[in-house]
Amino acid sequence: MKLSLEDALVSGIPIGPGQVGHCDVCGACLRPNHRVEVLVLISGSEIDVTTTRCASCSKGELHPETTRACWLARGRLAGAVSASGRSQLILSGASVIDRVE
Repeated sequence: MKLSLEDALVSGIPIGPGQVGHCDVCGACLRPNHRVEVLVLISGSEIDVTTTRCASCSKGELHPETTRACWLARGRLAGAVSASGRSQLILSGASVIDRVE
């Protein structure tokens, strides 16, 4: 199975420090293997995660009036170690499900 360029870019992006994150909508505790949906802003060559939603709060699409360049991606959280040796959550096996250019 080949990954698209967008899917390859969002897979592995850091979601947060440590091994526990939180849904930005309901505050649910997110751990490795939880399914999430993330809103990713694209600014030049920088990719920033702005919103993380749990499976219950996921919307499946961007708001129709969205004007900023962004991607909506879905995947699973995975535990990883940063280059500085600290644990972090990353987006694993992600796919872009909606986008605005």
